[in-house]
Amino acid sequence: MIIILDVLFNPNSPYMWLLIIGIIAGALAIIIRPFATFAKFAYPNAKFESIGNPFVKETNLQRYLDLSDLQQFIDQLNTQKDYNISETITSRIQTELDHQFVNTIHMMKQDSTKKMQPFYDTYLELIDANLLKTALKQHITENHIDENLSDHAVSSAIKKHLLILSKTDSEEILAVLNQLQYPDYITSLITAEEKKFSSFALDAAVDTLFITQLKNTKVPYKCTEAKDVFIKRMIDIRTIKHLLRAKHLSYDADHCEQLLIDEGYELAFWKQKDLCTAENTADLINKLEGTQYYTSLKNKLDQDTSKIGSVQPYTDAIDLFWLHLVKNISTAHYSTMGPSLRFLEYKQIEIRNLKIIAKGIAEKMPSTLISPLLITEETT
Repeated sequence: MIIILDVLFNPNSPYMWLLIIGIIAGALAIIIRPFATFAKFAYPNAKFESIGNPFVKETNLQRYLDLSDLQQFIDQLNTQKDYNISETITSRIQTELDHQFVNTIHMMKQDSTKKMQPFYDTYLELIDANLLKTALKQHITENHIDENLSDHAVSSAIKKHLLILSKTDSEEILAVLNQLQYPDYITSLITAEEKKFSSFALDAAVDTLFITQLKNTKVPYKCTEAKDVFIKRMIDIRTIKHLLRAKHLSYDADHCEQLLIDEGYELAFWKQKDLCTAENTADLINKLEGTQYYTSLKNKLDQDTSKIGSVQPYTDAIDLFWLHLVKNISTAHYSTMGPSLRFLEYKQIEIRNLKIIAKGIAEKMPSTLISPLLITEETT
C-alpha cells in the first residue's frame, strides 16, 4: 500500500499527473454540467419569449371582441404568426384552434433538447385524456366504443389504444385493458355495479394515470424541481376543480374521496380528505383558508351569489390563479424549463380564449357577455 502511494504521489511519476488530470476533469464536469443544461434551454426559451402569448392579454383580446362576424375574426387572427385558420364554421374553427395548440407542442418538442421530448410526448397523452374518458364511458353505457375517436387523438400511444379498444368485443375490454397495462384503479371502475359507478370518479382515475406518467417522466439535469412543482401545483388545481363540481352536485365525503388524484403542493392527502367533508361549495372554499388558492375563490364567493348559478365562475377563478402560479414557476426556474412550462400553459389558455370569442361572435353575443368568460393575465 505504501509503495502504491509513493508511486501515485511521486512528482516524477506519470501516474500522479494522471490522477491530477482526472481530479481536475471530474471537478470541471461537476461545474460545467449545470451550465450545459442552461445552454440547451437558451435557444428555446428565447424563441418562446419572442413568440409570446398575446391572447392572455386583455388589451389584445379586446380587438377581437369588437368584431362583428366570424370572417373578420379569421382574417385578423391569420395576421398573427403561426395562425392559419381556413374554416368558417364555428365548430371547425375551434377544432383548428385545438390543432394549433398541438402544433405548438410539436414545435416546442422539436426546438428543445432531446431529453425534453418524453415530457412533451406524455403531455400529448394528457391532452388525449378526455378521449379515453369518453371511450370508457361509451363502453360502460353503450357496450360500444366509437371507432372514430382514435381519429381525434394527438398522441400515437393513445391513438393506438383507442383503435384497439374500439375493435374489441365488450366482454373482452377488461382483459385488453389489463394487457395494455392500465392500473387497477381504472379497471375496477369499469367493472363496478351501475349504481356504484361515478363518471367523476372515472375522470379522476384517468387524470391520475396521465399525471402519474408525467410525474415519472425524466427531464434534463437541474429541471426536476421545476417539473415537480409544476405537477404538484397541477394536482392541487385539478383536485380543487373536481371537488368544486362534486360539492355543487351535493356529493358526500365518501364519493368525493374517489375523485382524489395524488398529494399536491399545498394539499396533502389529509387536507384533501378534509375538503371532502365540506357541506357545500362555500364550505369547501372556506376550508381552503390558509392556502394560496383561498383568496381567488373567496373573492368570487363574496360576489352576489344569486348571480352564480353554476360552478364555472369558481373553476375559471382557479384557472386564472393557475396562470399566476405558472408565471412564478417560470421566474424561479428561468434558466431551465420554467419559461417552457409557462409558454405551454399560457398557450392552452390562449386557445381557450380564442375558442370562446369565436363562439360568442358566431352567436351574436355582445362583448360584455363574452369578456367575463375570458382568462387574462392582467387580472392575476
